[in-house]
Amino acid sequence: MLEFAEKILREIRKLQQDSEAIVLNGTISDMERYRFMMGRLEGIKLTEALIKQELDKRSKDDF
Repeated sequence: MLEFAEKILREIRKLQQDSEAIVLNGTISDMERYRFMMGRLEGIKLTEALIKQELDKRSKDDF
């Protein structure tokens, strides 16, 4: 289970880095696309936080 979660977290972080690079490089053509990318980043951050929260709960339950 832990290996699976770690793999998912690595993929989430890569997706976040790629999305941040798009925003920071200035390659976004209009405000609609910018809003989309910012929403995407917020969703990625929320997903990462929820996975970490579940892992913390499980590790505390194991002790």
